[in-house]
Amino acid sequence: MAAKRKRTKAPEPLPTIGGRYLGAAALIGAMVIIPNAGVDSLFADYFNKKFLPPPTDKSKWKVGETTDVRLTLVTADKNLLSCAQETEFEGVHCAFKDEKTPWPRDPAAPLDDNKVTIIQPYRTSPDNQLVLVSGVWADPAVAMRFHKEPPYAVPQRKLARFVAHCTVKFVGEFPTAKLRWRPGAPWQNETKVLVAKATKCRIGDT
Repeated sequence: MAAKRKRTKAPEPLPTIGGRYLGAAALIGAMVIIPNAGVDSLFADYFNKKFLPPPTDKSKWKVGETTDVRLTLVTADKNLLSCAQETEFEGVHCAFKDEKTPWPRDPAAPLDDNKVTIIQPYRTSPDNQLVLVSGVWADPAVAMRFHKEPPYAVPQRKLARFVAHCTVKFVGEFPTAKLRWRPGAPWQNETKVLVAKATKCRIGDT
């Protein structure tokens, strides 16, 4: 009896690349073969438009105007950020009159009012525009964030950065002001700095 011939399995055909896979492969190939073709900037532009907030709209950054700003913060900023200037706008002022003179405390004010009348320097998200704002930490949403993540026993680098989306009213402009980003740091001179009061904030990631 003749032995049975072992049946061999036919080789599977190679998969065909097409559609979006082909497009992705072409883009990756272009990045490798033609590194200066601008493909990487194309990806960066797409990522920025898809995932990052738009640049800060400064068209209403004028005294008397009300607008929204995105302030990038960590909870330690409440006790770190300071300005020095002797001018007061609508009851709000810097923590210092000059580099060595604290603003005198109102005896009738509560011991901890969450800095409701204190102007502090902040940067906007995502473009780091400088703006001076009072009352940020007195807003209920920001005060709650501070309560949930107090900075006293945590290194600053371990604090989670967040964004406060605040509606602010611009109340004045300092011709010159001194700013510092932590106690004991050198004061920095700034000119033509706008001052705003926060009226309402909400917390977000971007």
